[in-house]
Amino acid sequence: MKITKEFTKPDSAKPASVALGLFDGVHIGHREVLGKALENRALTPCVFTYTISDFVPKNKKNYVALTPDEQKCNILERMGFELIVMPDFDTFKNLEPEEFVEKMLIEKMGAKELTCGYDFTFGNMGKGNTEQLCQIAQKHGVKVNVLNPITMDGEPVSSTRIREAILQGKMDQASRMLGRRFSIRLKVEYGNQIGRMMDFPTINQVFPRHHIVPKYGVYSTVVNIDGKLYGGVTNVGVKPTVGSDGPLAETYIMDFSGDLYGKIVEVYFFRFVRPETKFSSIEQLKQQIANDKDDVMQDIAENIEQMVFRDGHPEDILIGQH
Repeated sequence: MKITKEFTKPDSAKPASVALGLFDGVHIGHREVLGKALENRALTPCVFTYTISDFVPKNKKNYVALTPDEQKCNILERMGFELIVMPDFDTFKNLEPEEFVEKMLIEKMGAKELTCGYDFTFGNMGKGNTEQLCQIAQKHGVKVNVLNPITMDGEPVSSTRIREAILQGKMDQASRMLGRRFSIRLKVEYGNQIGRMMDFPTINQVFPRHHIVPKYGVYSTVVNIDGKLYGGVTNVGVKPTVGSDGPLAETYIMDFSGDLYGKIVEVYFFRFVRPETKFSSIEQLKQQIANDKDDVMQDIAENIEQMVFRDGHPEDILIGQH
């Protein structure tokens, strides 16, 4: 699969079928759009998406990412896409709707079919909508598929709803809408080594800018290290007892010993156990971590049993269930 910031045609001789959207989270609604774009075997499956650095789209107010770009691209590749065009939003945000469709999608990407969700907007200030997309594309003989929303609990599934669930610590609800277990994939950073001194060595993963930070507190988790799954207890927050420079995830990994510094580790979130707490002493903190470990043991055993490996990527049984 090819990933590029430039609007370009696929290397294949076949024209492009292009799925359109930010696809943050690649949730079950997004998968309907992406699946439709994969259907026409006479075309090369492509995705137009984008990254957000400084300028946030008008319709993405209070944006924080559910899925880092690398993780999103990994999912899209496993789905079968051959080309991902992923410029920064700032580089094309001022294009008028017609210019975006005609010059970027049709001329530069060679699109013969476009697929998007019912609420897709495009062009300067988001002035273009799906009706206008159909009108512009029709003039050039390009087919457009506009998909209706997938609903859950009576409301459309959306990245906004998933963010709200994660910010409230409702991981089961968020995972149902994602179609997979919510996880973070971040580099392991050096910490203050206090966990090691308490006989509970932990890994620290700092949340980068624009990355969603779950509700502060303790969670039962499962940790993927080189394809092997371990139970975990993860504290999300600012470590009020010992202090930290910003929000991070600190995870105690059960039955594991080894050096993970600098490695990318994926942590899957399950149950919210308790709020983050400031303790009066390190000894109290040590006792609470032991209590948390006991609390989540059965929870973790059941969760690991439900997880399966698909091409080396653990995903739970929620996948494919709407």
